[in-house]
Amino acid sequence: MNHVRTIVITLLFSGLFLLPVVTSADTGTRVHAFTDRSEPVSFSDLTFSSGYAWGELEGSEDIQIIPFSVRFGFDINELLGISGPGSLQVGIEPFVNTIIEPEGGVEAGLNVGLRYMTPLTDGVAIFGEISSGPAYFSIDTVEQGDYGFSFISQFGAGLQFELTHNVAFNAGYRYRHLSNAGLSEPNAGINTNALITGISFSY
Repeated sequence: MNHVRTIVITLLFSGLFLLPVVTSADTGTRVHAFTDRSEPVSFSDLTFSSGYAWGELEGSEDIQIIPFSVRFGFDINELLGISGPGSLQVGIEPFVNTIIEPEGGVEAGLNVGLRYMTPLTDGVAIFGEISSGPAYFSIDTVEQGDYGFSFISQFGAGLQFELTHNVAFNAGYRYRHLSNAGLSEPNAGINTNALITGISFSY
C-alpha cells in the first residue's frame, strides 16, 4: 500500500501544479484541442500511459501490476450526429503490463472501447471510459488456474490537463476485471484497481 500512497500524493501534487498553468494558458481558437472535431471519423489523439494496479487474490495474496499502454483515439461525434462541446471516441489500446506480485509475470493484450470527454474549463476536461479485449496472463492463480488466454474489461474516469494546445497530461482511475469468459475452469475472475497517468498528443 506504500506504492498506492506514493502515487496518490504524486497525482495530487501534479494536479495542483498543473491547474494554474493550464487555466491561464492561451488555448487559441479552441476551448479544448482534444474535444473540437469536425470530420465524421478522425484520429484525434495518441496517449502513452502507465501507473499502478493492485488487488487481492485468494489465500490473502496481493496482486500488483505496473501497466503500460499506448492508446489510439478516434473521434466519432460527426459520424453519430453528436453536437456540443464533448468528444465521443473509439479507443484502441494495446498494452504490456508487468506483474510484480505475487510473482514476476506479464499481462499483454488489446483493449477496444469508448471514452467520452467534455471540457470543465479552458484547458481542463473530464472523461469517462469503458473497454474490453483479449489478454495473455502469464502466472497461475487460484482464480484463473493455469496461465494463458483471458479477457480484461475495465471502466474508469479521470481528468485531462492541457499543457500546450496539442499536448495534455491525464490522471485517472480504472476498475479492471480479468477472467477467461467461462472458456475454462476455474473462472472466479481477478478484480483490480488502477491509478493511471499519461501524456496525450492531439492530432
